[in-house]
Amino acid sequence: MLRVRPIIFTPNYSGFGKLFTALGLTLVEDADGWQVFEASSGRVAVHTADQPSTQLNFEVGSVSEFARRTAEAGTDAVVVYTNDGPAAQVTAPNGRVFLAYETLTGEQPAAKGLAVMPIWYTQDTAAAEKVFTDIGAKKRRSSDAGAWLDFTAKNGGMLALHAADDDGAELAFEFTGNVEVLQQRLRSEGVTATLIDENYGRSLRLPNPDGGEIWVNEWQEDLYGYKDHAAS
Repeated sequence: MLRVRPIIFTPNYSGFGKLFTALGLTLVEDADGWQVFEASSGRVAVHTADQPSTQLNFEVGSVSEFARRTAEAGTDAVVVYTNDGPAAQVTAPNGRVFLAYETLTGEQPAAKGLAVMPIWYTQDTAAAEKVFTDIGAKKRRSSDAGAWLDFTAKNGGMLALHAADDDGAELAFEFTGNVEVLQQRLRSEGVTATLIDENYGRSLRLPNPDGGEIWVNEWQEDLYGYKDHAAS
């Protein structure tokens, strides 16, 4: 199995909890300084920290089996022992590290239509694409210009790659449906979300408790400028 579960390290722990609850995510794990929220597809964790950052992490059925399969596919992966238990440590060619832990809880109901979709910004999208493919993600869509690729995970969540000069990770979501419906839901919970309508699609921009914005992209039916790989 493979489920997307990025971790938000933040000094604004409660702010993210309120935002994710307003989005319709369900709290599935709650410990001191640690919470995990489930979306309709995928999960996102929040961890207290002095400095904000985002880490691309995953949930798997078996850490050892996941590490073995990933290594056999050609991406460096080993089992390591962390304060949170055993994990598969995946190292990309550029040195970025992901961790995959065994899932501890079953699926919980959450508001429909919202998928967790963290974005990996990287100079080498081809190398990053191989990493995501080697861990078992399936390529769904790519831009003709080559600057964007996204993937689905079998057991929930999505992943995206975006060409950029600097390596980094960022939390985002995708909404299947009219984002104006989600905007109204957020407004009823006291969250102001700005609707942006651009040539490549519509999105909501939510206030990030750590500063800046979190994007919620509306699922695109118009594939102009993109290639669909889901049926291939």
